[in-house]
This record gives sequence, structure tokens and C-alpha cells, in this order.
Amino acid sequence: MQISPHDPQRWAQHIFGSAQLGDVRRTARLVTLASHCGRHVGKSLAASCEGDDALLEGSYRFIRNPKVEPMKIRQAGFERTVEIAQDIPELLALEDTSSLSYKHQAASKLGKLGKKEDKSRGFWVHSQLLLNARTQQTIGLVHQEWWLRPDNPEDADEKESGKWPDASALCRHRMGALMSRVITVCDREADIFDYLKDKKEHQERFIVRAKHMRKVEESGLPLDEHLRSQASLGGYELHIPQKGMVDKHGKRKNRPTRKARLQVFSSSLTLTQGGRTLTLNAVLAEELGQPNGAEPIRWLLLTSEPVSTLEEALKVIQSYTARWRVEDFHKAWKSGAGVEELRMGSVDNLERMASILGFSAVRLMQLRESFTLPLSLKKLGLIKEAKEVSQISASRVLTGEEIKLLILLRNKKQTFEPSLEWAYQEIAKLGGFNDTKRSGIAGWDTLWEGWNRLQDYLRGFMVAREAMTSGLEI
Repeated sequence: MQISPHDPQRWAQHIFGSAQLGDVRRTARLVTLASHCGRHVGKSLAASCEGDDALLEGSYRFIRNPKVEPMKIRQAGFERTVEIAQDIPELLALEDTSSLSYKHQAASKLGKLGKKEDKSRGFWVHSQLLLNARTQQTIGLVHQEWWLRPDNPEDADEKESGKWPDASALCRHRMGALMSRVITVCDREADIFDYLKDKKEHQERFIVRAKHMRKVEESGLPLDEHLRSQASLGGYELHIPQKGMVDKHGKRKNRPTRKARLQVFSSSLTLTQGGRTLTLNAVLAEELGQPNGAEPIRWLLLTSEPVSTLEEALKVIQSYTARWRVEDFHKAWKSGAGVEELRMGSVDNLERMASILGFSAVRLMQLRESFTLPLSLKKLGLIKEAKEVSQISASRVLTGEEIKLLILLRNKKQTFEPSLEWAYQEIAKLGGFNDTKRSGIAGWDTLWEGWNRLQDYLRGFMVAREAMTSGLEI
């Protein structure tokens, strides 16, 4: 069962309460530290401790303790993710790599990010984020691999491309029998023949966006040409929302909203490379026509999933389009949880704190999803479920005090039963959300700003109420 992300103390106990750190007092300190960071997301460790000197000193002792292995912190969170996944029929494991960049005194001890002479240095982290395949709700992190990139590539212990099969092996180990329910979803970087072959040999499910146009044994044609030579399965319409973008020259531009019509092709085929063969399925979805001033949408996906009908092919495409959620996790980790604002002077200390904030970032995503689930279900075509969830009472995720205060702050009269959909809209507005683009969904950072403001108001309200009860004049 997934624990609500709204109570930071319960959340921290659930995620880190079983951490094996060699001493129960260390585990208790981890839970306390994570709880305070959860209550003050994006704030410094000192600010999170709210002026409590003993708490701050204990937190720093924990972060500096060489007996606390960062991997053991993450391991506790991975195990909780697997527990939550037990009752979910189908899962998406989204994979991607990102860097954590630093310029302060610890930077010289970290790895290369860009050029050797760059001042910014840091960690590279490959993450695997688990989602419910049907609702696309975030379950949690199931794997992370951390490394420091050497200045000289020849000094590397192994090729970085090994992160893909390594992630599969560790996920396989953690998930056990559940692995048959997992569909791994990766972008072009994972289009590696050995990796695809490894997934096939272990009978594991995958969707990988194709990068290489290898020859297809059946026709002798490159992959994309072979798919276009097949009979079309049909088409579908896709709404492209308005979005601010940056082009390859670094110039900002606006992508206007439009409706795209895509045609779908699929085939079971055998790819050849270096005398080796690999049999799998492939789907090609291409936008018809040339959109005015925009690049046509084109997805070419390699998969283990069936694709013989339009319905099957569309399921593969929809699963792939969830891949951006792992990029959303990276944004939440950096911009929301503030992982790149950390100033620990030791590499190990930095990794310990950054590991905790990784799970705080997952909590940020889950917090947003707890309110935006009706909108997300509607976009997935689950209209009945979306309507049912939208009418759920706000009391399912908010306390009575939070609801009363939110009504008061929004100058509303309590002549209605506050719904989850209403609570989402009002909290988003507290964070500055105006639905000018008619997207219907506030960014997680906007929603978190509104949530933080509500909590600040609530703390002031509780202090004032306690003072009045004690007979103090306000």
C-alpha cells in the first residue's frame, strides 16, 4: 500500500524506517532528517531544522558519519518501492541519466561533466523510476547508479553504456517474480544491440526508441523504410499543447498548440548487426503532412510487446510517451528539492544528502499527482475513472484544518463539499497558477509553492489558536 505523501513524518518513516545502517539510532536520525527536509522542501539543512541547534548538530553528525553508506540509504527506498508495486498488475520502469552539478569547494573532488577545465563538476546518476502502467502514477525509485566521470576516458573502470544492462540486472534482482509485469522504457541512448539482446535472453519486456537504422533481414531495407513498406494499421489524432522551447541555437521560441494526425505502422522483424541477429517487434508513428514551422512528430520504437493491431501499437506508443516523467523527476530533484544547492564539502557527505533528497523529489511528484490524478486519467482516456476520482472528498488528502483554512484564504463560503478537484485548483492558485494556456495542469513547482504557502498559513493559524487558548492576546 502506498503511503500518502502529505504527512512528511509518516512518509519518512515509511521510506527510511527499515534502513539497515548498522545502528537503530542512525535509522531514527535518518527518518527525522528526511521528515524535516520533507516539511521544508528546497530549503537548506539549517532552515529545515527551524532553529533547533540540537537537531541541526545531530543532522550534520549523521551526514558526516563515514559508517552511513549512501547506498544503504537508497536501498531502503528501493525496497519500499518494490513493496508498493506488489499489487499493481503492470508497471513501467522509466530509465534516464542526469548529472548533478556543483561549483563550491567539493567540486574539485567530483567528476567531469563537460570540458576538463569547466568549473562545474559533479555526479552522474542513472535512475529507474517505477510507474503504474495503467494510471501512470509514480510508485517510486527502484534503482540508481552513481559514478564520477574521470577527466581521461581511458581511466574509466568500465564503459558507461554498461549502465543499461546493469540496471536491468539489479531491477531483476529486486523485483523477483514481479519482473514479468515490468516494461522498461528508454530513449535512443539505450538502442544498443547487446542491451536489447540481454533483455530478450532474460525474456524481459521493453520499449526502446530506435536510434540506429539497422538492416532488416526479411527485406534488406533499413528499419524505417521497412516499416513504411508495411500496410498501415490506421491513424490517430494527438493534441500538442502550447509550450515555450529552446532551439538548437539556444534561442527561445514558442510552440503553438495544434492537432497532429499520425499514421501507424508495425512489424515483427529480425535486425542484423555484425553477423548477429535479433528478432523483436517495431512500431513507427509519423505525423502526416508538414506542420507549419514545427518538426513533424516521429516515433520509431523497438519492443517486446505485441503490435499486430492498432490497439496494441497505440498501447506501446502511450507507454513510451510516459518516459518524460523520469525527466520530470530530475527537475523535481534539482529545482524542487534543491539537490544542486547543497554545500557539503565532502563527496561522501554530499552523496548522503543528495540521496535523501532524491526520494524527497519522488514525494514532490506524488504530491502533485494526488491532486492532478483526475486530469491525468482524463488524458489517458479513462473518463469514468477520472470523473469518479475528481469527486472524491478533499478530506481524503487534506486535514479538516487545511480545508477550512483553504476555504477562508480563497474567500469562499462553505456551502459545498470540497472535492479533490477543487482542492487542487485552489492550492495551485495559491502558488500563482492561472490557466491561461488551458492546459488544466499546474507545474509541480507551482503546486508545491501553493502547498508550502498553505502549510505556512496553517502553522501561523495553529500558533495563534494555541496562544488564544492560553489566554494570550493577539
